[in-house]
Formats: sequence, structure tokens, C-alpha cells
Amino acid sequence: MIDTRREARHIAEEFQRYQQKVGESVVWYRFDTQASGYNNVYDEGGRQYLSGLMVPILWVDQVEPPEQYLPEGRRAVHTVRFAVSARQMYESGLSITEATGHRSWDAGLIKGTWFDDRTNDILYYDGRYYEVMNYQIRGRIREDVIIGISCTETYPEDERMFDTLPT
Repeated sequence: MIDTRREARHIAEEFQRYQQKVGESVVWYRFDTQASGYNNVYDEGGRQYLSGLMVPILWVDQVEPPEQYLPEGRRAVHTVRFAVSARQMYESGLSITEATGHRSWDAGLIKGTWFDDRTNDILYYDGRYYEVMNYQIRGRIREDVIIGISCTETYPEDERMFDTLPT
């Protein structure tokens, strides 16, 4: 019989060893739900962000767009996908180790944290700002083990002029 606590601890230790050799990380700016407000005049948000957290990641896949503008008038944007250890995410100061909320037995406890807060976060990687688009749970042993995150580049000077940019 497997002791899931020991197995999860072993996986976390191996992730940490691998991350120390690779050395990739992102700066994660959490959406500030308390200080953010909506501007009724300009019909725009007034998003605020908390101080950045350095989050170690396991691997990153950066996709560059073709150097052409889209017919809709929007710029071509980079996308990134990366994997992060749920435990290292938690130890960096990002919420809880469970991202798979809104199940019948969760009673709404986890839903608020991830659906309301984390999907409004901004990341900084390789000189660019990225909006979090979605999460993919890649492994579970009593708790989430590895989380995949997909992001799309944002141009703060164009798309977030009524927001307070992360510093």
C-alpha cells in the first residue's frame, strides 16, 4: 500500500532538486481584490496588484507569434505555458495547494481563491507581462502535485491604462 504523504513529499523533493538545477522562475503579481475598483465613467477596471513574488517553475514553453498583425487590428502576442510544483507555489505565498475547487464536496471554500483571484493575476517573464489564462492540474496525490499554467502576453501601456501596473 502506498503512503500518499511520503510519495507527495518525495515528488516535491525531486521537483525542488530539478528546479535548482534548471533555475527558471517567474515574477507573479497577485490581483488585489480589496484595493481594485471599477470606474463607472470610463467603463474600465481599476485593477491593483500586490507586490511580486518570485515563483520557481519546472519548465517553460514560450511561443512566439508570427511577425504579422492580425486582421482584427490586434497585435500578435506571445504565449507561455509552464509547469510549477503546487508545493513551491504554496511556499512562495500563493494561496493554497488545491486549484481544483468547485467540486460537490468543496462547499465553495476553494472556488473563491482560484476562480476570483488567480485568473486575474499578471506574470512577468523574459521582459514581458502575461495574463493568466488557465490552469491544468497535472497530478494529484491527496493534493495537487503539479500545475500547468497558460498565459497570454499583455501590453500594459495599451490594454491596462486605467489599472495600476505591477512594479
